[in-house]
Amino acid sequence: MHGLLFLKNRVRIGAGESYVANIDNPNDKYTKILKALKLGISRKEALAHPEKYDLSKAELKDCLKVLENAGYLEDEAIQPPVDLTGDNLERYKVNLNFFSTLENPFNNKFKYQEKLKNATVLIIGLGGIGSNICIALLELGIGKIIATDFDEVDLSNLNRQILYSEKSVGKLKSEEAKKRANEFNSYVQFETIHQEISSQKDVQKIITVSKPDFVVNVADYPTGYIDFWVNQACVEKKIPLIAALVDKKNGRVYTVIPGKTACYNCQYVDELNSLPQHEEEVMATRVQKNSEKLDLYRSPNGALGPACLFQGYFVSFEIMRYLFWGAESMLTFNKRFSIDFLSFEQKFTPLKKLDDCEVCGGIVNE
Repeated sequence: MHGLLFLKNRVRIGAGESYVANIDNPNDKYTKILKALKLGISRKEALAHPEKYDLSKAELKDCLKVLENAGYLEDEAIQPPVDLTGDNLERYKVNLNFFSTLENPFNNKFKYQEKLKNATVLIIGLGGIGSNICIALLELGIGKIIATDFDEVDLSNLNRQILYSEKSVGKLKSEEAKKRANEFNSYVQFETIHQEISSQKDVQKIITVSKPDFVVNVADYPTGYIDFWVNQACVEKKIPLIAALVDKKNGRVYTVIPGKTACYNCQYVDELNSLPQHEEEVMATRVQKNSEKLDLYRSPNGALGPACLFQGYFVSFEIMRYLFWGAESMLTFNKRFSIDFLSFEQKFTPLKKLDDCEVCGGIVNE
């Protein structure tokens, strides 16, 4: 039960927006039973001796029914699953407190944590957003996280990449990420793949080996290719995908649910209709092969830590919504989320799923 505040002729249950309820309590009529429930007495025990609370059995039943319907009581008969006990249960105690406040289709808070524990998420890219997503999913208690990157930690990464420390500089991100993840939450199976992605087949192979329930693309290299490769691989495998970026003061997030929403190629084709020059620009980025051309093309990274943290936790909430309530509960279901981090102006832009898309046009989500 939420916190209780006994006032004159009323009791306030809970605190904060969305959680407060006021119950009439004339002459402290319900004070004894509410205190007993708060201390952990069961429904069965209460109903066995209503006289202890100066209530008739009918009055007590009515009181319990009101509290149950409002979501302020939990079923004491519901026990945690066998793989969510001891230290593991204590680890996620605060998560469970939050889950107990939700309108619950599973009828018990443990099912939410179990949903997370049974999920596998693949993260492509262990940079600013990717490292924040890792931490957020470790906090939630996702059962298995597989992350892939090929880069080494640079000192300049530390303004936004929270998996690493100054001692990590010069070391492989994949190895340092695994070390940090295991220290942070040993109950999560955290695996890394040290690999530079050079083709769509590389992505397909990683997905095949990882067998994820959800894929996160937060890689920015190879420029002009990676988004298309990951999109096509996920569509073909019918694996949900979420992608995010931070570009200086701007951020963007979109989701691909194969067979249900626009894929990345749908977005690209739609953009060409309004910006025909965009195709020339994308093709030009793909031929920036040597270091001189790359240096001319690339803008200096200006992603700030708070922006990457926001995107990382936004993405993690979207994954949680998907696992709990399905794809259509996601804020980015067939929409692109955009944010200006300076003004904090946000918008959701509807996306067009193209029936004739060469990537997802023939895909049906079963």
